[in-house]
Amino acid sequence: MLWPKIVSFALVSLCLARVHLAANQESTTSCPTSFSRVGDKCLLVEGSWKNWFEGDRYCRTLNASMLSIRNLTEFNLINSFLPEFASSELELWTSGNSLGNAQTNYFWQSTGKEATYLPWATGQPKKASGDCLSLTANFSMETGEVVLEPHRLTVRNCTLWGAVICETKLTHYKTELCLNPNAFYEAQIPV
Repeated sequence: MLWPKIVSFALVSLCLARVHLAANQESTTSCPTSFSRVGDKCLLVEGSWKNWFEGDRYCRTLNASMLSIRNLTEFNLINSFLPEFASSELELWTSGNSLGNAQTNYFWQSTGKEATYLPWATGQPKKASGDCLSLTANFSMETGEVVLEPHRLTVRNCTLWGAVICETKLTHYKTELCLNPNAFYEAQIPV
């Protein structure tokens, strides 16, 4: 009759260990399905071509927005991401634009803030080219292979076609312990 008590004690100890583990776990972060983590953002490249307005609408259907670039560190991370996830895309729409602004100021549609970091391509900005900003890569074939240079911002007509890069925030989760009459369950709850 000692075995049932030992087994019961072991099960209770195991359950208490799981409770302790779940209670002490830190929160985690992840990206939505199909998005890739790049720094503190989640990015998705949509390869089917759209004009800037359609690209903005497409990203919004994913609860995302078109890409904005805050600083050099973020820009470098994006350029590291693009060869792997968008190796054939030379032009990608961002949320940058000067729509409704007679001056040469650009704003990020995704945040509504003025764009203060603008890594321009050589010879840009050319305001006469349009009102929307695209990440554009030059390429060379000197070695016999197509070699993409890092993407830089160019001004384009908003009605031209291009691929779209969407961004969304990382989702933060914390582990919660759910009690069921028959077992304990851990659930990831968005914070």
